[in-house]
Amino acid sequence: MEVQTCSDHTAGNQSHQSDTVRPMDRVLRDQWLEQADETLSSNGRRAGPARTAIVELFAREGQCLLSAHDILERLPTASPSSVYRTLEELYGLKLLSRFIDHDGVARYEIAHPRHHHHHFIDEATGSPTPFTDEGLEQAINDVARRLGVTLSGHDVVIRGHKVVNGTES
Repeated sequence: MEVQTCSDHTAGNQSHQSDTVRPMDRVLRDQWLEQADETLSSNGRRAGPARTAIVELFAREGQCLLSAHDILERLPTASPSSVYRTLEELYGLKLLSRFIDHDGVARYEIAHPRHHHHHFIDEATGSPTPFTDEGLEQAINDVARRLGVTLSGHDVVIRGHKVVNGTES
């Protein structure tokens, strides 16, 4: 299993836990930014300052979940209405994936075929941790095969409490 902690990768910190912490994927970022520019242009969307700033923010930090509140903190000159409108637009164009957390807050991250992962939600803190697990992917594909379906996608959210030194935190 591979775990990515958002705060570590956005700060450039390469500290390692018992699992592997992935650094930000610059190739993925560049591919997504190019796709976003092409998709917005081909759909007749003009590049206004708020949308441009939000797209650039997702290119830098969007490999982890960001809420509208997170974006407003990072872009203090953006208006809340512009942020919400742009998030819905980018989600509608399939440039962003949306995740609703335990408090009903929508969080977004870049949508890209190479960026597939799932999330563990720590119920004590509400903090999401992205992870990949080849065994889980194989199990999902095996179930799809047994059901006789062709997968178009899937999402897995695991909720629980982290165990530290044999004790739930």
